[in-house]
Formats: sequence, C-alpha cells, structure tokens
Amino acid sequence: MHMMHWIRGGVALGLGLVLAGCGGPESQEADAPEVGAVQQGINKVTNSGFEAAPPGSYNYTVLTTGATTLTNWIVGGSIKVMNNSYKTPNSGTKSIDLNGYGAGSIEQTISTVAGSGYTVRFYVALPPSCTGTRNATLTYGPSTASVSNSLPGWTLRTYVFTATTSSTLIKLQSTSGGVSCGLAIDDFTVDGP
Repeated sequence: MHMMHWIRGGVALGLGLVLAGCGGPESQEADAPEVGAVQQGINKVTNSGFEAAPPGSYNYTVLTTGATTLTNWIVGGSIKVMNNSYKTPNSGTKSIDLNGYGAGSIEQTISTVAGSGYTVRFYVALPPSCTGTRNATLTYGPSTASVSNSLPGWTLRTYVFTATTSSTLIKLQSTSGGVSCGLAIDDFTVDGP
C-alpha cells in the first residue's frame, strides 16, 4: 500500500513539474510580435473572407473595374474570385487572385479614429499553376508596403498603422503585370477600436 502511495505521489509530483513548465502568469510566447500602441478589437473590413461574391459556374469568376458583385470591395483592373474547388482558401469557400486577365486591385475605405492604432492582417499564397514570385502594393492609412510571395501555401502578413483621419483607404494592387495569376489573398482584416 505504501508503495502505491509513493508511486502516485511521484506521478503527481512529476505531472506538477511538467505543468509548471507549461506556462502561467509569467510565461511569454517566443517571437510574439509586439503590437505597441495598437488598440485591438473590431474588424473594420466588411466581407473579409470574400465570401459575399458571385458563385460563378467555373472554378473562378473574373471581375473587372466597376464590378459590384464583390460586396463592399471596389475592384480595379481585373481579379479572380476563386472557389474552393480551384484553390483551397485559408478559410471559408472563396479567396481572391489579384490578377484576372491582368493586374488588378481591391480596395475598401474603412471608418477609423484619428490617432488610434490599427492592425492589417491577411493571408497570401500562389494560385494554382502559378510559379515564381508575385508582387503587390498594400496601401494602409498613410503608409504603403511591398508584398511578395512565391509559396503555394497560405502565409500570414501583418502591418500596423496609426490612423490620421476618420476614414482610411485600404488597398491591395497587383504589381505583377503581363501575367494571368497574381497574389492569392484571403481573410483580409483591419482590427482597431
């Protein structure tokens, strides 16, 4: 009986030591990005996953300048709305290729609070049968950034800005001209107060 008590005590002690190493109030995630003064909370982008888009009768639907079927997004040039039968999205059933017949763009103007911080997040990948590196320019608040990718799997991109006005343009513009595939985009969010 004493032997069983000793074994149970040893197991409990060992489990306690293992759990103590798993974290707690003083644990920190390695390589966690610093958010700084950015206030997190509400996603300001409508139709972040591009789910409110035409279903199409093929693997994708090409939308051109002036298209109104990608709810809350303004389309420039031409883009593809890709169904999950063509490209597995990061989540949901649809994603975007920034090149339809050529280089295209998507944009949305969101409500912001001047002086408040915002975090832009989205996933990038290569569309099917697309090789090499594809590029785009992100406009977010008063800043711009070059975005590039050469991998077929989804990769998260994160950018931080401080709003300077009560409305802010968020835009992704393909800079991969002369080709029929650009960056694939999904789950585009802008979090802030």
